[in-house]
Formats: sequence, structure tokens, C-alpha cells
Amino acid sequence: MAAGLQRAVEQAVLRMAGSGRNLCLAGGLAHNALLIAALEQSGRWENVFVQPAAGNAGTALGAAFYAWHCVYGHAQRAGIGNLCLGPEYDAEQIKQVLENCKLRFRYLLTADELIETAVRELGENKIIAWMHGRMEFGPRALGNRSILASPLDPYSTENLNIYIKHREPFRKFAASVPAELAGEYFEVGPNARFLATVGRVRPVHRKTFESALLDEDRIRVHTVLESDNPLYWRLLHAAGKATGLPVLYNTSFNLFGDPLVCTPRDAVRSFYSSGIDSMFVGQFWLQK
Repeated sequence: MAAGLQRAVEQAVLRMAGSGRNLCLAGGLAHNALLIAALEQSGRWENVFVQPAAGNAGTALGAAFYAWHCVYGHAQRAGIGNLCLGPEYDAEQIKQVLENCKLRFRYLLTADELIETAVRELGENKIIAWMHGRMEFGPRALGNRSILASPLDPYSTENLNIYIKHREPFRKFAASVPAELAGEYFEVGPNARFLATVGRVRPVHRKTFESALLDEDRIRVHTVLESDNPLYWRLLHAAGKATGLPVLYNTSFNLFGDPLVCTPRDAVRSFYSSGIDSMFVGQFWLQK
């Protein structure tokens, strides 16, 4: 029934969209990644763009751009950046929360030590929480408020669903990959930058990603630009150097039914209420 409804939606939108050069989409329906992929692959449009926060929350961006152009009279275009527009927390703020909760932690002095430790944890098939920088705006975790696992762990998606997300096993997770390496593993459109579409796994790599496949070969792909998220981009490359696979499974850092974590206190609550093995909040590392 769900598959039939999906096909009907795709056919209806394709009829409505027609054809042309540039197609821009917004609204809650534009969160349907399979629909966006169908539009990208239809061949009717040269470029397809979906507003990454396509639901009601995204109207805030529209209001800001309207004021920028129509109220203040600015003619130049302004991009939406990396969509990490929320709050961030410095080391002192994080430390205060951890000490107030009487938690044991280790402070990692450098970004290199942080990445090296995270890669080692992932290499031991541990599931890690990764909270850095400003919180993402919109429904997708783009590497600042994420739960990460290695695709080389055959039980990673099962553990993510059963012990962390507490949801049905048919729900799948995104594969984050450096944008410049994505073509080696996946066929995917530009909207993968904000996790707004799905791609296809190249035949030689289907066995590696079979636990994340939506069907025979389709998978949610998150392409990471160095300019968008340099720390997460470095983590993916470091994972690739250690294992030969610069790809990590990525899902939002929250428990089932909860919003994306925002504050260090949110992160602590979700960490200790789930099966996450290890957590990195800024330069602080916590283990169970």
C-alpha cells in the first residue's frame, strides 16, 4: 500500500512539474527523498533543487530572504550556507554540564586526537554520538548532531534500530561520504548535500552497504563538502585511511520520538538513555 501511494505521488508531481531548466521545490512533501530522486532522474529538468528545511520551519528562511531583497532592497543573492544555523557551545559550557551531572570524561587536546579516538572506537564496531559546532536547522542530521557507525560492522544498522532508535528494522540510515569521493561508491544527485534525495550503490559495493539499502540498490546518501563541515569531512577521510572505506552510517542524534539534541544536557540524556557506546561532545569524550 505504501509503495503504491509513493508511485502515485511521484506520477502526480511529475505531471504537475512538467519540464524545463530549473525546478525549485519546497513544502512538506519535498521531504520525500524518493520523490526528489524521481524528479532528478526523470530527465525533464536540467537542475532540481529542494529547500533543505522544506516544511513549515523553512518559511523562516523565506521570510529572511524576502526582507533582504524586498524590504532592504539588496539585489545580490545570498546562499543558505551549510544549514548549521543553530546554537553551539564552548568547552566551558560543556564542562559545566558534565561536572554538574557528575560524569567521568576525558578532554582531547587537539582535533587530530579527537578524530583518531573516534576512528578507533568506530573500528571496534562501537556506535558513537558526535556533537560539534552549531546545530543543524531542519530535519536532517548533517554531521553536527549525529549518531555514527561503521558500515563494516554487519550488525550496525540492527543495533541502531533496536538499542538506540527503538524503531522498526525496515528503517534505514544514511551513508555519509566526502563529496569528492561519492562517485566511486554511489550514483547520486546534488541534493544529497542536505540528505534530501536517495542514490544508488554502484554494483561492486552493494555487498558492503546491503544493510542500509532501501531496495535492490537504492540508499540514502549524504555528500559532505569540506567547506560545509571540515571536522566531519576530516573524520570521514580518517575512517577511509584506517579501513579503506571513507563512509560512515549517519542518523540523527536523538531518541525515537524526540527532537534532535541541541544542548550538552540533551546529549547527556540521550547518551545514557540508549545503547550508544561512546560520545564526543566538542573535545570531551565519554564512555560507558
